[in-house]
Order: sequence, then structure tokens, then C-alpha cells
Amino acid sequence: MKPPKVSLSEQCMQVGWSLTEVIAQKHDKRLWSMDGGPAAGPEEVVAQMFRSSGGSVSFCEDVSFLLLMKAAALETLPALNTFADRFDAINRYLEAQMTILAEHTAEIVETVRTISADALARNVSELFKSTILTSFYPRVKEAFMLDLFDQLGRDKLADALLAFSAAPYYLRAGWPDLTVIQNGKLKLVEVKTSDKLLDSQLRFATGIATPMGFDCGVVRLKAQKQ
Repeated sequence: MKPPKVSLSEQCMQVGWSLTEVIAQKHDKRLWSMDGGPAAGPEEVVAQMFRSSGGSVSFCEDVSFLLLMKAAALETLPALNTFADRFDAINRYLEAQMTILAEHTAEIVETVRTISADALARNVSELFKSTILTSFYPRVKEAFMLDLFDQLGRDKLADALLAFSAAPYYLRAGWPDLTVIQNGKLKLVEVKTSDKLLDSQLRFATGIATPMGFDCGVVRLKAQKQ
């Protein structure tokens, strides 16, 4: 017997996420636009919507969070690195490092909880000097990561890393498309057109978003009627 179908609105209610529908122009399967703006993918169109109302937006599902956690942990990760290699600690995926160094989770999380703003800024700058990282994540911006740290603070960032470390590969996927800082508040936004929340997104909701008290929502683009 097949389980009953669940709509996107029902999913959002179940995980406590808001659902906002926005009318936009649909050009083809992938390209949309809004208010006469340029045609682009749905995530970029919604990102521009937030930017036009004064928001600062990172559009990268949210690598900004993972890189920020790595930057804050760089006071410890190189010393624990299997190869005693700082370059490897900078460039290796955070989920891999937190899996390999699982027995050191408490130590790494405490490093994040006690890092100074100056050390964090220095470490973020070091990450952005890595051509490997910048080639993988061209949309991530150094200034946004520092703003994100200001929004979260050390304790919440440390708690996020602790939650992530419970199942790093399991919780690597499913982060919302956009991280928005607007009017002094942080919001994580998933962009949809027709599909529902994926299993990985539901895992993120229950494994990280809800325990951390993150404000999350879905913006669903709906095609303007001709």
C-alpha cells in the first residue's frame, strides 16, 4: 500500500516552515523573471527579489554555513589533520573531516565556541586564498560569511557544527538554496517551482533547522497567467 501523497504546503506545516507564493514570468522549463528583470534560474530570481528589498543573499545551498564552520574550526583542524597538513585541512570537505575526527568532535566544537572575531576573520580570509575553494564555490563571498558570523555568534555556530557532526554526510545535503540577512535577521529560503521538499531537505529540517531554531521558509514561484 502506497503512503498518502503529501503536498508542499503540508510538508511545510509539518516542519514549521513558511510557504510564500510569488507570481513570476516563466520563459521555459528553467528560466524565470520578475517585474521585467532578466531571465534567470528560479533561485537567482528569488535572490534578486530579496536583494531589491535590501537583503544580503548567499546563493549556494548553503556552502556559506559549512565554510564558516570550517573557518571557525581552523584553530584546531590542522593540528588534528591526518597528514599534519594545513592545506589539506583548508581544502578537505568539512563532512569528511568531522567523520575522520569524530572522536575529537567536542574539542573542535569548543574551538568554534571560543574563537575570537579577529581569528575568525583571519581564517575566513585564508579560505578565500584557496584557489580550490574559490573555484568550487564562486558564489560564496568573504564579506557575507563575516556578516553571517555576526548574525549567528559563536555559540549558535558551535551548536550548528555539533548538530551537523551527528551525521556529517547525512546532513551535508538539504540546506536551503538561499541564506538571507535582512533587517538584522537571518532566514534560510528554499526555492521551489513545482516539486516538493526532498528527503534530504526534510532531514535538514529535523536534524538542524528545528533544533537550532533557524527561521526557514519556502518561496514557490508560480507562472503568471497569460
